[in-house]
Amino acid sequence: MENYPIRILRIVAVMNKGGIETQIMNIYRKLDRSKYQFDFLVTRDEKGLFDEEIENLGGKIYKIPSVRNVGIFKFIKHVDDFFQNHQEYKIVHCHMNTWSGLFLNIAKKYNVPVRIAQSHSAQQGFKSSNLKSFIESNFKKTMKLFIKKGATHFWAVGEEAGEWLYGKKIAQTDMEIVPNAKDLETFRYDLSARENLRRSLGIPKDSFVIGHVGSFSPVKNHSFLINLFEQINKNKIESILCLVGDGHLRNEMEKKVSEIGLNEKILFLGLRNDVNKLMSVFDVLVLPSLFEGMPNVVIEAQAASLPCLVSDSITSEIDMGVGLVYFKSLEETKDLWLELLLNLPNNGRAVEIKKIKQKGYDINSQIKWLENFYKSSV
Repeated sequence: MENYPIRILRIVAVMNKGGIETQIMNIYRKLDRSKYQFDFLVTRDEKGLFDEEIENLGGKIYKIPSVRNVGIFKFIKHVDDFFQNHQEYKIVHCHMNTWSGLFLNIAKKYNVPVRIAQSHSAQQGFKSSNLKSFIESNFKKTMKLFIKKGATHFWAVGEEAGEWLYGKKIAQTDMEIVPNAKDLETFRYDLSARENLRRSLGIPKDSFVIGHVGSFSPVKNHSFLINLFEQINKNKIESILCLVGDGHLRNEMEKKVSEIGLNEKILFLGLRNDVNKLMSVFDVLVLPSLFEGMPNVVIEAQAASLPCLVSDSITSEIDMGVGLVYFKSLEETKDLWLELLLNLPNNGRAVEIKKIKQKGYDINSQIKWLENFYKSSV
């Protein structure tokens, strides 16, 4: 036991309640922390919502300035200084997509033996012809090449996410699929929670409730969803739209909702600790994202027996085969989206969660796998 706990360094932007960070915390809480501890290197100089809990669980949080604040060369120097001063880590796990090329090569420079890259997205950024986008695109391409030199392990949440970050060759030969596993039973449909939460949120009992869970960022395409809901409302359908999450576009979306006079119909619920229960409140989850990797929320929704209408830019791997995921192109008219949305089959909110677990999404099985990996790696 003298070599325990093994400390694993996780690299993220900031430990707020995003999909990646929530996933890490779900694992961290259940991990045998007498043997395995997570520490965090974050790249934003702000307090994360999970920071206090991490420290209470025995984790350490190290912060370096954002590249946007100090520029690329000083940023590289900060990363280099960190690994030079913290050579105690034998396992480094980077969740920064293309930036893994930088972090893992510097970790390699300081002889970290186990260097894990993990892809969480099927693509990043938007196509544009301006100079800034051109430079950013080429920088990311370069970073991808560096990942191949710096990583010892190539993990991804799905096939498409891995192929995007590592290329086809690595995706087909050296990559490990590590699903966004969940404590799926906590998402099981709960009629009591549905009634209690609807009452506390002021939602009429018989309202048709559309849910969305995600950060207020361009990729989530909130404007499309709000426009779609406006059309539903014009059809005199008794409905409510619940938007769960936060982000830099939230104020803009709140202003948009106010301008179209739907403040009482569109609820901004902010960051929540009860998303598992909110899934029982919703009648459908709508995710019109411009792109995603393997969005956690769609896995969670299926465990809650909740129908999901999602853009076809999201990988088909997200469909767990339980008859709840429906894809629609963002190129199609809102009328066609509306028609499908209002006519989704009703399964009675009864799904065999076992089918989702069998696809690797059971968090307890994944933690056992992770602990065995850590034990055999050092």
